[in-house]
Amino acid sequence: MKKMYKFSTLLLSVLTLGFMLTSCSSARKMAKKAPAGETPVQVYCSGPQYQSDTQAFRANAIGESMDQAISQKIALNNARTNLASEMTVTLKGLLNNYAKQQVHNTDEELEKNFQDLSQEVVDQQLVGTRTICEKVTKSDKGNYKTYIAIELANDKVLSSLSNRLSQDTKLKIDYDYTKFKKEFEQAIQNQENNK
Repeated sequence: MKKMYKFSTLLLSVLTLGFMLTSCSSARKMAKKAPAGETPVQVYCSGPQYQSDTQAFRANAIGESMDQAISQKIALNNARTNLASEMTVTLKGLLNNYAKQQVHNTDEELEKNFQDLSQEVVDQQLVGTRTICEKVTKSDKGNYKTYIAIELANDKVLSSLSNRLSQDTKLKIDYDYTKFKKEFEQAIQNQENNK
């Protein structure tokens, strides 16, 4: 009787496990299908690997034109605009926090110097971006569509900010590279956590 009970318990467990695996497999297959009335769209150069992280600022964009070169220029300009926007928000927050914690003589002029520095570094660094993905498609109507993703290494941004801070006569008085680097890394980590 005990053997029969153990066998039936084992059989029930195997059947339950089999049912669960089948259910999970069906759920995965259903999740891959688009809902009724919708068609999946593949967006090239997009996804988690093309988002900013602790290693680099990243942005992606799409450009469309009847001319292939123009579609590429539009995509690159849009990506740079997106990248500049993300960097500006992050760097302004970083410099404001750093100013509040480090600079003992905080006044409006000093805060403006930090903001100007932030924008200057963003503008300067955008020249150093590199393309990490680019795909070009042609529609039935004959238009070219360029998908692009670009990145800028965080260490280049930190280096540029550090150089500018240490050269500015007003800002370098209270500048401490170690503390600034720590603030920079924290700002980047916060940016990644807010996704």
